[in-house]
Amino acid sequence: MNDITLTHLLDVAVCAAEAAGKHAFENKDRRLETNENLAHDVKLVLDVECQKKAEAIIQSEFPDHGILGEEDEAPNHSSPYEWIIDPIDGTLNFSHGFEYWCSSIAVRKNQQVVAGCVYAPDFGSYYTAHIEDVAKLNGVPISVSKTNTLERSMIFTGLSKEMENTYEPHLDMFRELALNTKKVRINGAAALDLCRVADGTCDGFFETGIFLWDYVAGGLIAQQAGATMTTYPRKGDLHGATALCSNEHLIEGLQAIYTKCI
Repeated sequence: MNDITLTHLLDVAVCAAEAAGKHAFENKDRRLETNENLAHDVKLVLDVECQKKAEAIIQSEFPDHGILGEEDEAPNHSSPYEWIIDPIDGTLNFSHGFEYWCSSIAVRKNQQVVAGCVYAPDFGSYYTAHIEDVAKLNGVPISVSKTNTLERSMIFTGLSKEMENTYEPHLDMFRELALNTKKVRINGAAALDLCRVADGTCDGFFETGIFLWDYVAGGLIAQQAGATMTTYPRKGDLHGATALCSNEHLIEGLQAIYTKCI
């Protein structure tokens, strides 16, 4: 990593996630201040503020690095490093006072994700990983579940913000998994769902119509905990994808259902 260590990158990711998450947490009384209401989503004033909090931490340490965020971006094509920010993942949950939300920060070098942190303030949970170490929850190593059949599994998922688009196979996949797993659960924060794959709370995750900032940090954490992560790019959308993630026993079953439903 040249003169920038993975530990240094991860430390900054933790600080940036903490800055974003704490700002949201400390301003819950402003959770209904909106910039935009969409059919299946909401854009909060705090989304923008929290992203700026994260950006300030990153730019103070690495002023020449690029930034890609859900709310805005500051690319630097001369730098091999790019930080990917989701300041409040689970925005609708947060706006309703539902505790299942988080702040997600990842950094990639030459397009490879190398470190990431997902911070869930209401749970006091810091999920962290870099590519040369195991995933951890509050400093303690974590690992994926050992569930070995879909019939015994609990799979977390989310609903696309663009469900009206007929090319999204999500509802077909949802039906297939509902019929072939123990349970499918919808929680509303993809980054945190992926971390729950990492710590073994659930056995797998899938979502269509998902974006880079939703899954890169949580996906790295899940992979460093022993999961397999598969993404299928969304045609015509640089940052959109379908993401599948589970332990080694279940990933082929999830992939087969996706292939059947597209």
